[in-house]
Amino acid sequence: MVFVSDSFVFVFLPLFLIAYASVPAFLRNSTILFFSLVFYGWWRFDFLPLLVAIACWSWLTGLWIAKASGPERRWALLAGIVPPLVSLICFKYVNLIVESVSSLGAPVKDWSSIPLPIGLSFFVFGAISYSVDVFRKTVYAEPSLINYSTYQAMFGHLVAGPVVRYQSVAERLKSRVFDSAEFAEGLRRFMLGFAQKVLIGDTLAPLVDAGYALPAPSTCDAIVTVTAYTLHLYFDFAGYSSMAIGLGLMVGLKFPENFDNPYLSTSLADFWRRWHISLSSWLRDYLYIPLGGNRAGSFRSYFNLMVTMALGGLWHGASWTFMIWGIWHGIGLIAGRAWNAMRMPPVPAPVGHVVTLVFVMTGWTLFRAQDWQTAAIMFSGLAGQHGLAMSNGFAAALRPIEVVTLFVGIAMVYLPALNKSSPWLAPVIARPPFALATILWLWSLWVMQSRTVIPFLYFQF
Repeated sequence: MVFVSDSFVFVFLPLFLIAYASVPAFLRNSTILFFSLVFYGWWRFDFLPLLVAIACWSWLTGLWIAKASGPERRWALLAGIVPPLVSLICFKYVNLIVESVSSLGAPVKDWSSIPLPIGLSFFVFGAISYSVDVFRKTVYAEPSLINYSTYQAMFGHLVAGPVVRYQSVAERLKSRVFDSAEFAEGLRRFMLGFAQKVLIGDTLAPLVDAGYALPAPSTCDAIVTVTAYTLHLYFDFAGYSSMAIGLGLMVGLKFPENFDNPYLSTSLADFWRRWHISLSSWLRDYLYIPLGGNRAGSFRSYFNLMVTMALGGLWHGASWTFMIWGIWHGIGLIAGRAWNAMRMPPVPAPVGHVVTLVFVMTGWTLFRAQDWQTAAIMFSGLAGQHGLAMSNGFAAALRPIEVVTLFVGIAMVYLPALNKSSPWLAPVIARPPFALATILWLWSLWVMQSRTVIPFLYFQF
């Protein structure tokens, strides 16, 4: 089940909200947990025991970490981290390892690919951050299994993030009161995210598929395709994050913001402060800093940064193209740091913006490719090896609604930049009113009825 489906909008969500509003306060977390398990089981019931086992294990080891002292405390931490991490490796990366070994000539017989449980990456990251935070004593171990499982499994962020840390919801899990203003704000965020996903993200999806299916794209084909994918990915994922945040607010839980106009960035470091914020901050706090961060000189910090970005790339999917995408960004971030370390003149903001956007879009070209051959075809198109003008095949596939959506998407990206020059528009741009959100949502529902359900891109991660 996905948020942009009739089953969720007209059945699951109303039933959940009615049940949540009907039960006494002490049963609200149990209600969220029950509906979250139903939500996940709707997709694959047989993977539910895995999620339940990880949640129970993480909760038990959290209590152990809190009680332990001395060397035992570190053993308890390892016990809390290793099993969830092993489950992630087994389900997500064993296929890649076997395929890579097989491609090198090693005999691999009768291997059946292991299906990846959706949302496992987000679930495991939540468990790891909880164990580490209890170890660091930045949070108390949660005494209630129901409360902890609710944090882990809440359907709003269960399958595609944002990466929610326990400390961000700990107090609200213990006690919260219904706030009508907060519920209305959650509904507004949900409707806006819904519209982003359906009206822009999903509309551009067929165009991206058509571009990547071309055997010999021209430069124009490739540029339009990569631009469409750049917008498709952003509005799909930012839309989902907005819906997740909205669903959390409806039940009094505040999830972290995940995007802050990333395509307005003026440097690559700036981009990573604005894109998938919950993941980039997770990688910083639980991987980059434990590796040593900036504490051991420039060379070591560059090494730590590269390792963090490479593993962050691989987190996105079981393909070496994702790791190379992470390394691409690692190289860019190191180059930016080196530029500053050498006290080179600052790059003007407009120039920095263009360079950053071109760098990011080049990376997306690899990110979207399913394999090396697809990536090579698209890069050869960008390099002009198949001509410059738009090909007849791509022109035939390009529908007017997709052209309009491309320009609307670009306008939406740059609209927040008008905040300073148009103060009278700033409040509307920063916080579109409820009535506008309602109109866009109703329009999205109407559009959705004419399409098949398009899953969120980050489900696969």
